[in-house]
Amino acid sequence: MIMMVRLFSHILVGILLLLIHPIAPVHSQEPSHPRLKVGLALSGGGARGIAHIGVLEALEELQVPIDYIAGTSMGSIVGGLYASGMSIQELRKAVEDMNWEHVLQLKANRDQLSYREKQNQRRYFNFEFGLNAHGQLNAPSGFIASQELFLELKKLTKNLTIDDFGKLPIPFKAVATDLANPKAPYLLEKGELALAMRASMAIPFAFSPITIEGHLLVDGGIVNNIPVDIVRNMGADIVIAVDIATPVSSQIDSGSSLLTVAKQSLDIALIQNAIRILKEADIIVEPVLGDLTITDFDKSADMIQRGREAIFSRQAAFSPLRMNIQDYRRYRHQQQQRQPISPQTTLTPRFIEIVGEQRTSRSTILHQVENLKNRTLVFPEEVEEAVYRIMTLKEFEHVNYSLTHDLKGQKGLLFQVREKSWGPHYFQLGLNASTSFDNKIEFTLLGRYERLNLNSLGGEWINELEVGTGYLLRTEFYQPLDYNRRFFIAPFAGFERAFPEIFREGKGIAEYDVQSLRVGLELGMNFSNVAELRVGLQRNEVDANLRIGDQEVLPTGKTQENLLTFKWGYDNLDDRIFATQGLKLSLEGNVYKRGIGSDLNYQQILLYGRQYYPVHAQITLLGEMTLATAFNSSPPEYQRFSIGGFDSLAGYPEGEMRGKHALVIRGGSLFQSPYLPFSKTIATRLATLFHVGEAWDYYADFKLPDLHYGGSMSLIWDTRFGTLLMGLGYTEGGSLRYQLSLGSVF
Repeated sequence: MIMMVRLFSHILVGILLLLIHPIAPVHSQEPSHPRLKVGLALSGGGARGIAHIGVLEALEELQVPIDYIAGTSMGSIVGGLYASGMSIQELRKAVEDMNWEHVLQLKANRDQLSYREKQNQRRYFNFEFGLNAHGQLNAPSGFIASQELFLELKKLTKNLTIDDFGKLPIPFKAVATDLANPKAPYLLEKGELALAMRASMAIPFAFSPITIEGHLLVDGGIVNNIPVDIVRNMGADIVIAVDIATPVSSQIDSGSSLLTVAKQSLDIALIQNAIRILKEADIIVEPVLGDLTITDFDKSADMIQRGREAIFSRQAAFSPLRMNIQDYRRYRHQQQQRQPISPQTTLTPRFIEIVGEQRTSRSTILHQVENLKNRTLVFPEEVEEAVYRIMTLKEFEHVNYSLTHDLKGQKGLLFQVREKSWGPHYFQLGLNASTSFDNKIEFTLLGRYERLNLNSLGGEWINELEVGTGYLLRTEFYQPLDYNRRFFIAPFAGFERAFPEIFREGKGIAEYDVQSLRVGLELGMNFSNVAELRVGLQRNEVDANLRIGDQEVLPTGKTQENLLTFKWGYDNLDDRIFATQGLKLSLEGNVYKRGIGSDLNYQQILLYGRQYYPVHAQITLLGEMTLATAFNSSPPEYQRFSIGGFDSLAGYPEGEMRGKHALVIRGGSLFQSPYLPFSKTIATRLATLFHVGEAWDYYADFKLPDLHYGGSMSLIWDTRFGTLLMGLGYTEGGSLRYQLSLGSVF
């Protein structure tokens, strides 16, 4: 009705003008009155916002011109990209080709982690909290790591920075909420386009807020999820509002959880706000998205189609706005000619600047990016690689880059870093719990404390505590010896109390109580972020006593162990749990030697390897081997290699087989399917593994017929609280055993 009134008023004005002025001869095909300006208001709604692409595509096919765009959250991303000159075909391809699981990751990309952090990644919950400089307990403001998303937006916008978004091919504004002044929407109208879009979709609790010009900004949907009034104020005569918000759930009752009630309350508030705003729109488009959710990024084709259908189902409403095909093509060509800048593909920076660091040594950061200076770079790819190197320092929540100039006009690179607000004291927790339903539950609680950047070279103080089946307290000072962090020294000390069981012929005959006090020093070398080498000297004071068993048969007492250590590890797996490709190798050696004051004189070597082979989008093959051996003399009973348990020989209790030498080989597959339980919300795999292994004391005792064969099948979920595993396994000579575990067990 509002649109018809406006149309009628324009016609009436035209008639009055004709009555007042004489009719002049026609010299051109220009219309007698200006064309009505059309604005588009795109709402937020997570993945459902992909439907906006279908809306834009259908409007193009109907030759409906778009003169202004304003968007909130996902609407700001689609609207901003289209307004910047990206075609519908490019938008479609970007959305369909994007690895959303990678971009919207809940955990850090392994490419951004050092080798040490890759090994810790599996042991602790995917959550970090800390104490800030004022002693206040704090945590991340968002649980989704947004660095990947931001870099992707920079790439899609071609790093566009402009003093007025009104100069884009289509004038554009993004809507955000200023946490310090939430009475009105905060409009993002200039600056870096990618940063503006990122701020507009900073959903509270999911993404951390963005600071722009001193304003702490979050998702604009809180105050204005459908920016109809903003488009009108930009100059639009006709406003098309596209609402893709999630409807309220009808499945709610008095027994619903606190989070469900809170979400429903927020949805109701947003809908009531939207009803008020939509009254000001001339045309309302509401794609029928059904049960498609805000997280269904993998269903982009379906969402785009539903956006198209929403326009074509109301085709008559757009007829007064349509242009003929020649005029529309001319109009779109003129818009494309307003491209602010051409995308830069190469760059030769003459200097590099760092801003935003407070606790981290600027020299340490500069040494991660110094290789960019004074050479021609492939832009932006090589600069993004430098961003990842900065992120490996662990101290940063967000890193941005931009082009800059000095007083002489020389081009340079500016890196803006934001240190974690919950630092510099960081804590992590972990949990390992497992049972094979044989009246025994293994339970261990893990805690980790880190203090980073203790000096200009980035020294770290690391403390770990394990309490449960055994006890462990360990402290280490990790000191890089150069700014590139290639070489390091690591003195350490620790106390451990363990209770290893001793088996004979499948029966438990003893249980030790072994207390160890350890001190040592290691020298090491990093090979990029995929490998590490350590050599060291260690001294152990060991006190071994029997809790259960015959002391006359099994040795006890105090032992002084002085040993040389060697550790080499390699890890380029692409995921901490469900890798699809890559290799993990480790080689460890201990040399106990009387010549350096040890009561014992023997050597141990442990070799471990795991390889993943992708064979299908849903199937990954894996192979794994563990080989352990001791030389010269016999180690104490409690230090012999042990196998058994669900992760080696699944039909035997953990540690049932012991010897100076041990071998376990496993192979099988990880299967991914949407039909696996809870796979729509949690990363899930079905693991099928076959295994073979044995432990023995003398090489002459090793015979192929004596090897134990078996297999296991498990459902595995990668949760924020560790790996949840439910499975069953069998090994020849053992029994059918069930397993339930949570933690770093797979």
